[in-house]
Formats: sequence, C-alpha cells, structure tokens
Amino acid sequence: MCSKSAMDLEEDEEMNCCEYLREDGEVRHVLQCFCECNDLDSLADDCIKCCCEGQRLQGPALREKLRRVCWSCAERFRMPWPGGAVEVPWPGAWAALLVLWALRRLLELSTWLPWVAGWLLLGFGHLLLIHLMCLALPMRSEYLVAWVFFSIMGLYGDYSREVWPNQALGPRVASHLLLLEVVVTFGASVALKPKKDEELSAGSFPCRICGRSIHGRDHHCVWINQCVGTHNHRSFLLFLLGLTLLSWSYARMLLMEFARRARLEGLGTIWQKQRVPPPLEGAVYAAAGGIFTMVLLLAQVVSISNLKAFNRFNRS
Repeated sequence: MCSKSAMDLEEDEEMNCCEYLREDGEVRHVLQCFCECNDLDSLADDCIKCCCEGQRLQGPALREKLRRVCWSCAERFRMPWPGGAVEVPWPGAWAALLVLWALRRLLELSTWLPWVAGWLLLGFGHLLLIHLMCLALPMRSEYLVAWVFFSIMGLYGDYSREVWPNQALGPRVASHLLLLEVVVTFGASVALKPKKDEELSAGSFPCRICGRSIHGRDHHCVWINQCVGTHNHRSFLLFLLGLTLLSWSYARMLLMEFARRARLEGLGTIWQKQRVPPPLEGAVYAAAGGIFTMVLLLAQVVSISNLKAFNRFNRS
C-alpha cells in the first residue's frame, strides 16, 4: 500500500473514510500506522548499540526520540470517518482502559500466587515507568489520569460483588459518600485550569511540561495531567486525603472478606495450594494505591509547612 501526496488528493477529489492528511502533505491510510516508523527504528538501533556495543546514549537525543515516538503513535491512532480518518480523542485514556482491562483479564486466568504477584508487579512497574517518562521527556498524557479513574471504578466493581451483599447500611452509606468526595475532588483537580491573567502576576512560576506559567505553582502532577497551583491546590489535597482513606477502607473490607473465606476453607490449605482468592488481589492493589497517595499527601503537608515557615521568616 503506497502513500500519495496532497496533489494526488486534488485529482481524486476527496479522501475516503480511512485516509488522512499528514503535516508533511502526504495522504496516509489508517492501515499504514505501522509503516515508516523511522523514529522507532532509530530508537531501537540506539538501544541495540547501547546493549551490544556499549555505546552510551545521549540524554537529550534519547528524550527527543522518545517524544517523537509518542507523538507519532498519538498522531497515527485514528478511526475511519466520512471525509477522512480523524484522530481518536484522548488516546492515552483509551490506552489506559485497554491495558487495565487486559491486566484484569490476565489476573482472572489463574489464582496461582506467582502468576498474580508477577502481573501485579508488572502493572505497578509500568506505571512508575510512565510516571518517570512523562517528567523526563517532558510530555503530557491522559494515561495516568484515566488509570486512576478506571482503577477506582474497577475497585468499586470488586466492592459491589464481594462486600456489598454482606455490608450493613451505615458503612455502605459512608463508603459511597467517601467515593463521591474522591470523584468530585479528582474531577476538580483535573478540570480546574489556571487563569490566563495570572501568568504574568507575582508568584507565577514557569512549567516546562505545561509550557506556561502557573500562579502559586507547587509541582507538576502527571496523575492529574497538569500543575498543582492556586487554582486546584485545595481540591488536590482533598483528593489525596479522600483517595488514601478510600483505598485503605476498600483494602480493609476486601481483606475482611478474604479472612471470612479463609476461615471457611482453612488458611493453611490456601497457602499450601499457592492460590490467591479474588478479594485478596483487589485488597493488595487498593493498599498499594493507598500507600502511594499517603506518601504524596505527606509530601504536600511538609511542603505547605515549609512554605508557611518561610513566609513567617520573611515577615519577621
């Protein structure tokens, strides 16, 4: 399948539903998404030379190639549409949904302890890699934002299946109120944007990832895909607090359900068979998320305390 130029496009009148026009003026087909991957080929060559020949990779050049590969993947991720293929909105969010769905399906294939532990570690490891990559390139992506949202929905599914039938009314209402607080504050942290008239005001600091100045900037958080500043700092803190409590409460409820089943089956039998019941998988995942958000929350508290102490010192 060969590509054609914009001049050929004028002769053909218009593109079909599977074609699109690239920035270089070439008309491509959606089935050519794996063709002419020059940036990926160059990156692979550099990695092979580094591993086999001992050549050191140059940091800036490596980051630029990684950035171009990510941009090329997002640009080629299109769906057929009348008049020409269009870019799929929020490609990172769709990728997160696909990976999380695949991870859950893989965990459902077997309850063997090494299988479950291996895939959970792989899931946590790839999140850490994407976290570091977004900060190092630098690059904005909806992947981690969507991962947080779909993880909360997935854990709620586990809760509704495993815990809800045996839960009393009071704890059930409290769990849903806490879930509502997390969803609202998370949405506010992501949706609230800094005002343009504050970019040049005192107290604004530039962000190389956002490409603009943020008033009262604390840091750039890849988990909400924007900076934490005066526009969303309060909602971000409430989100971290709520998600920490929600994660630990979900983990506790799922562990209690696991303990109930262990008493019925015998804990020694479960250990001897090296099998992990489904509630325990969700409990480990929720507990790990709670530890991570707790660390972020403590870091924010320390940062705020240091800032207040610094301001008091300046006033004195």
